[in-house]
Amino acid sequence: MFDRLNQLATEIQTCISSIEVDCIDAAGARGLVEIAERVRRAGDSLRTVAVGQVERTNAWKGEGAKSLSEWLSSETDCAQYEAQSVVLLANQLQHLPVTQAALLSGDLSGTQAVEVARGAIVAPNTETQLLNLSKHATVRDLRDATSRVVAAAADEAERHRQVHKSRYLKSWTDLDGSFNLKARMTVANGALVMAALKPLQDEVFKAARKSGAHERPEAYAADALMALCEKASNAASGSKSGANAKKVGRPNAVMNIRIDIDALKRGHTENGEICEIAGVGPIPVATATEYLGEAFLKLLVLDGTDIKTVAHMGRAIPAPLRTAVEERDRKCQVPKCDMSVGLEIDHIKPFSEGGPASLENLVRLCKRHHLQKTHDGYRLIKIKPQRLEAPPDGVRITTNDSTPTWAWRAPPDSG
Repeated sequence: MFDRLNQLATEIQTCISSIEVDCIDAAGARGLVEIAERVRRAGDSLRTVAVGQVERTNAWKGEGAKSLSEWLSSETDCAQYEAQSVVLLANQLQHLPVTQAALLSGDLSGTQAVEVARGAIVAPNTETQLLNLSKHATVRDLRDATSRVVAAAADEAERHRQVHKSRYLKSWTDLDGSFNLKARMTVANGALVMAALKPLQDEVFKAARKSGAHERPEAYAADALMALCEKASNAASGSKSGANAKKVGRPNAVMNIRIDIDALKRGHTENGEICEIAGVGPIPVATATEYLGEAFLKLLVLDGTDIKTVAHMGRAIPAPLRTAVEERDRKCQVPKCDMSVGLEIDHIKPFSEGGPASLENLVRLCKRHHLQKTHDGYRLIKIKPQRLEAPPDGVRITTNDSTPTWAWRAPPDSG
């Protein structure tokens, strides 16, 4: 077996090194990416399960390493954090044979396997559901579903306390002279940070687009952090000028909390219920109620007033409806597009053709896809959302029934 694997690995390396990529046409380049992904998945999956066997046999000991992850990092020249992630996944897969089989067969990518294992290891009866979800959902949607599984499997108050206890903010200067930040905190506190940054990031994004600049959203987020620091610095300087200085508040920070009305009344969630900060993650009901009455909170109660009944025949979109659309569509709704900055609300059936301003007829798109739909003939086609139900004794992986699933169709004559 090892001779055969070594021979195949050598043949693949030889074949890859002989490819003249510059001579390949567009279709061939796309095909090459698909082949490379298959090879990468095969190699990553084999490495992961092999690491599990290295741990079980203690094969890493005696090599001078303090831990398996340190040994793996040295052996494969990968970063320590990557090695730690591989070791963790290898440990989890020992208890999840179905997920391991899907990983080895190439049905799961390494990133998908991490998310499936993260949920299935704490709630084994969700493994099949998460595997099914991975077949059609984006990694972000899979991660959200897994986070809900993890939240439902643990005592929410205790989990919240443990995360808060382990909070940190670290900074260091890298070898290239760059300044780096890394933080850990509760979802609620993280949402406050992001809510404070979001309006500033939008301002930076709009200014950049107006000047013709195009950079990554992460770059604009860094600029927003600097703008926030400058505002705080200016406010601190102004506060020394006298008692008439205005109190610094959070007029632009907005946090959307989604919560089931039964959970809100009861004070805690039960299987299948949701209490989460939109786009960030689950929080205890007690934390949600702490924010009630705050000006920066938008509370979206599920199974309460049906937001779908809010419609308006004018072009302007009422504030409650805008909030519902923004909360539902936290990223561009074109499949596989993860753009979450500078989104625009679009009428699916154009306003000029009688399309109403209703939840069913509104969707958020990034600038590029909005322009393609408006001017180039591209269309969004609503397809039936898939709902995953758990076995009678299991935990249901919740989905939002008001969240449509879309297909992106090119103009008929575009090929």
